[in-house]
Formats: sequence, C-alpha cells, structure tokens
Amino acid sequence: MIYKETHALSEFEKEAVRLLWNNEYPEIIQQKSKAEFDEYLSQLKNKKHILILKENEVLGWYCDFIRNNELWFAMIIDAKMQGFGEGRKLIQKAKKRNKELNGWVVIENSYLKQNKKEYKSPIEFYKKLGFKIFLNKKLESNEMNAIKIQWKSEDQCH
Repeated sequence: MIYKETHALSEFEKEAVRLLWNNEYPEIIQQKSKAEFDEYLSQLKNKKHILILKENEVLGWYCDFIRNNELWFAMIIDAKMQGFGEGRKLIQKAKKRNKELNGWVVIENSYLKQNKKEYKSPIEFYKKLGFKIFLNKKLESNEMNAIKIQWKSEDQCH
C-alpha cells in the first residue's frame, strides 16, 4: 500500500474518489457527476488529502479541511479493505498532524449503498479510536441524519 499525501487531487484521483464515495457512502448522498464532486471539493478550505493506493487503484481517501473555524474530516475505505486496519492508519496519520478532528457520522443502519447493501454505521470504529460522540449535535438534512464526533489531542483537553 502507498499512502499519498497531497493538497490537490489529479483528475484521475478525483474521479476514483468520487466512484469510491458512490460505492461506499449511502446512495442518498451520491456525487452524481464529476462537476458535482468538483463543486463539493471546491467548498472545502485548506484541504489535505491522503489516498490509499495499490497498483494505481484508490482504495481509501481521507481529507481534512476547515469549516466554521474547526478542522473537519471525511474518510472512505473501499469495502474490500475494511477490517484490515487501513482506516485506523489514516486516522493515526491525521492525529499526528492535527490537534483536533471533527466529523459527521451516520448512526443508523437504515441507509442503503449503491449496491443495495446496508450502509453500516462506523460509529463503533470511531469510539475505539478515542472520538467523543455528541448525540445532541445533529446534522439533519433532507438526505440523511448524522451526529458530530470529535477527537482532541491530550494537550488540547486540558
């Protein structure tokens, strides 16, 4: 596996991440076109990406960015790579370079992926990695509901 860190994705990488997004996230939040995904990415400030590559295939994507003066992140791991520690490695890399990480996580298993399989909430994964769960901070949109998660380094907690 190669972990590639970059501030900008190539056109090939962007399309690979968009397809990964569509395969692994709930179908209801698909990025239907390259233009739609470009628009999403353009709204993220101070982006830092990490790609998991194997033989020129994108098997994972992590991106952190600034939103409302906080550092937020998004992460997707290809289903065939889940359970092998790749997501944990990406979060560990992110923790080394950041003092805080914020994200939205779906907590219900009621959404379907593009292949019509159930989207499994990653909430337990994030709990194991030391993220605090904010059940009262909800993202409620027409598409789906999620809750805020946050990790702070030890020196940020005091």
